Amino acid sequence: MKLTTKYNPVPENLAAKLIGEPYYIPDFGLTDPERLKGYRVALVTTHGPELPEFHVPVHYLRDRGALVDVITQDWLFDWQPEAPGTIVLAQWLAVNVCVKADKKISGAKIEDYDAVILIGGAWNPIMLRTDESILNFIRSAHSLKLLIASICHGPQVLISTNAFPQGTLATGVDDIRIDLANAGFKVLNESVVYDENQRLITSPNPKNRH
Repeated sequence: MKLTTKYNPVPENLAAKLIGEPYYIPDFGLTDPERLKGYRVALVTTHGPELPEFHVPVHYLRDRGALVDVITQDWLFDWQPEAPGTIVLAQWLAVNVCVKADKKISGAKIEDYDAVILIGGAWNPIMLRTDESILNFIRSAHSLKLLIASICHGPQVLISTNAFPQGTLATGVDDIRIDLANAGFKVLNESVVYDENQRLITSPNPKNRH
């Protein structure tokens, strides 16, 4: 017997309310498709990033000519033969949309990129921060002084790398700021924080309009 048969299904009228939130999607105006041509960006994610946190950076960069590779954990290719490399995107408590990754982490070389993006979500940073291959990729990016950008719960992965020195400037969503502080980051209550020395950009929430 499936355990779920012992519980009531979510009522349809409630389920509809749990699909996503009305995030503000910024209008960046007219696009110059050549502006970022030649730049190579690795967006590292796995199951469970929030839909707007994935959509906005990927399309912003690609619309301006940057090459963006979506890189995920090996097991999303190896364990999911029915849909290899498929990443489930979250809309708060709903998981009814997905996207296909471009590469597994074992096939990605940090030397191929100019920048790395780590997004948030509920399950995404939990799984990434316990994957040594992912952590080594981020450590290598930091040692090469590549630009690293992280939003919302994404900085949890940065904590687990143990690569950033005490006093690194950062921010994140409210519930992880104490974790960042305990890990030695200097946490600022700002919509965007850039530590120039560490080449690290962080932001607390996709709802920020700055």
